[in-house]
Amino acid sequence: MKIEDKIKAYGEKIDTLLRETIPSNKDDYLSEPIWHHLSTGGKRIRPAICLLTCEALGGNTENAIPFALAVEILHNMLLMHDDIEDGDTVRRDKPTVWVKYGLANAVNAGDYMLAIAYRSIISSVMDIERKMKLLDIFTLTYTKTVEGQALDINARAAKDFNVEKYMKIVELKTGYYLAFGLVGGVVLSINDDRCLETIWKLGKNMGPAFQIKDDLIDLTAGKGRGGVIGSDICEGKASFPYAYTLEVASEKEKGDLREIMLKERRVTTDSDIKWVLDLYKKYESLTYSQNYAEKLIEDAYKTIDSLNINDNAVFKEIADFMVQRST
Repeated sequence: MKIEDKIKAYGEKIDTLLRETIPSNKDDYLSEPIWHHLSTGGKRIRPAICLLTCEALGGNTENAIPFALAVEILHNMLLMHDDIEDGDTVRRDKPTVWVKYGLANAVNAGDYMLAIAYRSIISSVMDIERKMKLLDIFTLTYTKTVEGQALDINARAAKDFNVEKYMKIVELKTGYYLAFGLVGGVVLSINDDRCLETIWKLGKNMGPAFQIKDDLIDLTAGKGRGGVIGSDICEGKASFPYAYTLEVASEKEKGDLREIMLKERRVTTDSDIKWVLDLYKKYESLTYSQNYAEKLIEDAYKTIDSLNINDNAVFKEIADFMVQRST
């Protein structure tokens, strides 16, 4: 079975369990906004790769379900709050939660989801040592992601932004965030500390590769925002193409680019977006970004090859899936 099919199958299972964990029919001002967000779609990739890892290493995937659920719930909680912080009004072609239900309800629903994620881990049928290790992994990931988000928010249209600073942000914001499902899968199977260290290292390659691909999708296909191209430009997001272009463009071009990125979303025009895209084309920034992501995946392969396990094929399949996806 192809990895895409495995991810889809595990994703469907997670969807069913999410409805049991957070019922969709409660009149509590929480279920409705949460399920408005969850029903917009998403492939449940992160919990799926947790279960795939556990399976590949000979673990019992049923024991991994509570942690995989927590992974998906945290992911969606962070997206809900990210939409507020970025001012995004549409996610996957539907109004974001803060737009439809108000800022206070969106913040509160996200807080509730974080509590449910912790409860899912705590209530799992695992020995106390593994449970505490999973809680530590979860908390570390949440902490590092928020640290990365703080840098990201304050890097928008920064004068001295570059590829090195971009990589620091995404290693924090995406590296831990993408790897911790894999790490949890290791704990729930072989529970080997040396393997855990290697998987965290893998996240530093795979996470940024995933994020660079996400940046490229926004500039080519749109990230489920009504087919809108360039939402990251509208919000002044410090993307990889932006970071690279700031290193190679002329001083005037850099100034004009920053000026557009500093505009409020509501006053950023289609002409502004086209100008930025044309500048990226001039310096082949999208091609450079794709090549950089592919180099990160090559480094990820080397990290995977250093894993002291019998079969590391699933990790390479996951790495390929992350960087080659188109949506």
